[in-house]
Formats: sequence, C-alpha cells, structure tokens
Amino acid sequence: MLNYLPLLIPIMALSIPITAIILSHKRQTQNNKIKELKLQKEIIELEIKKQDSKIKLLEEENKKMDKIINE
Repeated sequence: MLNYLPLLIPIMALSIPITAIILSHKRQTQNNKIKELKLQKEIIELEIKKQDSKIKLLEEENKKMDKIINE
C-alpha cells in the first residue's frame, strides 16, 4: 500500500481542481436556470397585467352598453 502512495498523491491533487471545475460549472448552470425562471416569472406577470387591462376595458364597455340599453 505504501508503494502506491506516491502515485495517489498526484492523482488526488488533480481530482481537487477537477471537482472545483465541475462544481463551478454546476453552480453556473443553476444560476442560469434561476435567471431563466425569473424572466419567465416576469413574462407571466406582464401577461397577467395585460389580461387585467383587457378585462377592465371590457367591463367599461359593458357599463357603457348597459347605460345605453337602460336609457
């Protein structure tokens, strides 16, 4: 076992930077996913506002029509 120790140390030393690179990539991927989800949320919120505006316009139009009908 001790005969292999000099070989294991460089291998272990290489595995640390490789692990760091993998973790860094994973973190970056997660950050990108977070940004993507935030943008999707913003799009959905804007779509909701758009629909709310349409509803308000239709309600106003209905009120005007009701007024005309009731006169």
